Amino acid sequence: MLCGACMLTMDTVFERELKKIVALRIDDLKDSLASNNYTEVSDFRYLMGKIAAFKDLDDMMAEAHEAADQRNR
Repeated sequence: MLCGACMLTMDTVFERELKKIVALRIDDLKDSLASNNYTEVSDFRYLMGKIAAFKDLDDMMAEAHEAADQRNR
């Protein structure tokens, strides 16, 4: 069984790694937007929507982190 401090450390590592993955996905999508010529507006909008969704996920993670900090006080 893991101690409370170990779980906190694992949670922190998980959060940090997830943020890195989200940032990399956003960068990959931006690179895709920059390097491709879209003949269909729907393809462009789809990628923009994916970027917006990942940014929203990042915002939700920040909100969850803040809520958890408030609960632990």
